[in-house]
Amino acid sequence: MKLKSPNIICVTSCDSIESFDSQDNYNYLIVFQNPASIEANDSLIDASPSSVYLRTSGEPFSIKPVGSDTPLSYHYVAYKGSLAMKLTTSSNIEANVLLKPLQIHYSENIISKIRGEIDNENSNWESLCFAYILELLSKTFRLCNHDFVEALPDHSQNLRALRAEIHEKFSLPWKIDEMAKKMNLSTSRFASLYKSTFKISPTEDLIQTRIAQAKKMLSSSKVSVKKVSEACGFESVHYFHRAFKKRSNFTPKHYQNSKFADQGSIFTTERHFSLDRLTQQAEYSGIIEITQGELKFHGNAHHISKLLGYPDSELRERPFWEFVSPEYLEIVNASVLKILQNKNILDLNLNLRTRSGEDIPVLFSALLKGQNWFWFIKYQSVATR
Repeated sequence: MKLKSPNIICVTSCDSIESFDSQDNYNYLIVFQNPASIEANDSLIDASPSSVYLRTSGEPFSIKPVGSDTPLSYHYVAYKGSLAMKLTTSSNIEANVLLKPLQIHYSENIISKIRGEIDNENSNWESLCFAYILELLSKTFRLCNHDFVEALPDHSQNLRALRAEIHEKFSLPWKIDEMAKKMNLSTSRFASLYKSTFKISPTEDLIQTRIAQAKKMLSSSKVSVKKVSEACGFESVHYFHRAFKKRSNFTPKHYQNSKFADQGSIFTTERHFSLDRLTQQAEYSGIIEITQGELKFHGNAHHISKLLGYPDSELRERPFWEFVSPEYLEIVNASVLKILQNKNILDLNLNLRTRSGEDIPVLFSALLKGQNWFWFIKYQSVATR
């Protein structure tokens, strides 16, 4: 679809070979969905999906498919007038060069806004269009800047996955250099990104996680402080004592005594959410990734993929509800809403449907621990609604 104004042209869903004139005085900003070939200045440029090409006025070029089996698919915005030069200068993008941003998810939304402004022609629509073009150019430039790699959502997700692993396996002898190695980052860069993302240093985060677990152990039994220290991964009882007192204003022993005094020296169990308890009881578990309101299997999803007969990649990409038997979708949708409201789910009865169409009755639980959601699945002999 092509939309025109005196100074702006917005073309979406373009799938044909096109030549761009050198005499039209337009600047062209092209976003490629599929591979394509750009012919310009007697040169041939291969454009990969998600690449962006900015061509200044007076420079002819054409776009063609790479081969007969690959259809063309690209969007472009053409603009001219007094603001055209200012837009290019403000975005810092070098013209007539193929750019390869690390992701292009933002382009569809921005181009849709431009298309809407041209179509509706509300007040100041042309100025808004130029503002959206600047946004598209600026985001493209930023995502082509390799110094920005560490702050991208994909990298952030890897940090969150690592943090979840650290929280889950808090008793291991974690070292900063080992954490950084898992992220393929230097120790200083990793520490900086971790604190920027979670507002706490990795070392302090680990200590607080261990102390939180130590408090649970000290409150639940008369286990010795030394055993609690060892179970929670502290290097020594002395270090555990200092770390605990610094963060709770109590020594471990005083904390334990106070808890048992409050309970009349009798410990009473209660049915509650516990990461350890759910992990021990579940046959399958992992991390929940929440993307645009959809729940997806993440973490150690390999075993559940064997159960359902789907490859790991498909489990990670498709939302959870797509693996649920249709008669349970209403229950699952209500549960997803609870999770999005930060409410835990315990032993939800439902059927999962395998790739071959078999229904498997299970109990599903979801637990929020720190900044991470965990899922748990265990077999149920008969699933009830």
